[in-house]
Amino acid sequence: MGAADDLSDAAIVTDRLILRTHRPTDLDAYAPLWTATPTGISFTPVLDREGAWARLLRLVGHRVVFGFAPFVVVEKATGYIVGEVGFARFRRGIGPEFDDVPEAMWIVAREMRGKGYGGEAMAAAVGRFDTRFPGGRSVCMIDPANTVSLRLAERLGFGAFGRTTRHGVDLMLFERPSSSEPRRGR
Repeated sequence: MGAADDLSDAAIVTDRLILRTHRPTDLDAYAPLWTATPTGISFTPVLDREGAWARLLRLVGHRVVFGFAPFVVVEKATGYIVGEVGFARFRRGIGPEFDDVPEAMWIVAREMRGKGYGGEAMAAAVGRFDTRFPGGRSVCMIDPANTVSLRLAERLGFGAFGRTTRHGVDLMLFERPSSSEPRRGR
């Protein structure tokens, strides 16, 4: 997966959404995704405005270095940033079976949940990723209490393969195996 493989600014357009690369001008609309305190226990970081800015810039750079990064998800009807979805190499320190492969991630703004935006956006992001990088293995981690994300992961082809603890939260690890390897179960 070379850095030159996905550097276009080409957006992915679905029925209701536009998935596009991050832009420095997104900060005001992007920061609320990360500055809102999650309900309950969560491993999702709560960032101040400076932290949201650093994350935005990190993902711009991530696309340059790795050739892929999550997308900003924009609602077509309003132009509102409703989430962030896609793949990254976050290097979370879990181990090579997790850290050395692309990690899927998705977050939808609290007020926009329940509309199916996460599923619509992730299906599009997975489709783009699989077209650009066919046959590769990918992973994700989910809080087992997040039943919505568990169902979405299953629909996207992820299967559980392990567990970890992050920021005091027990998490399940999932994988979509490469086309040449079977899914592991634990």
